[in-house]
Amino acid sequence: MIIKKLPLLLAIAAAIFFSGCTAFKTPEPRLPKKLAVRVFNITPQQAALKIEGIYYNPNSFGFTFKGGDLDLMLDTFLLGHVHIDTLINVPANALFTIPVTVKPDFNKLGQTGINLEDSVHISFKGTMKGGVGWFSKTISIAYDGRHYLDLIMN
Repeated sequence: MIIKKLPLLLAIAAAIFFSGCTAFKTPEPRLPKKLAVRVFNITPQQAALKIEGIYYNPNSFGFTFKGGDLDLMLDTFLLGHVHIDTLINVPANALFTIPVTVKPDFNKLGQTGINLEDSVHISFKGTMKGGVGWFSKTISIAYDGRHYLDLIMN
């Protein structure tokens, strides 16, 4: 008897579950006006930049950041494509930090004439993956803003 009603019970349970779910709100970038950028050597021949991306989770529930991909621009110069494969547990309604490492072509960057002493236009577009329990979702992310760079040489 219960086996015959199992599909109906599962359908009712799924309807109740999904009707009570709120839509996942995209995390909001909260980058400071003066952005710390660490310049370091990956190898003696290859340098890279590391930036701590600060985000706010506007959701009333926590989630697991499971990675992402983005293209990072400095004014009109493509700094590079970034693949992030870090797992981060993000609490509800909280700030969280995502480490971003990019390996730009410093020779080409030097030829752009971008004045790093003044504010610069920073933008990125890409996707991030997140999950709650068994449910995962990939969402689009984008940012566009002006910042001063605090270059830290390591």
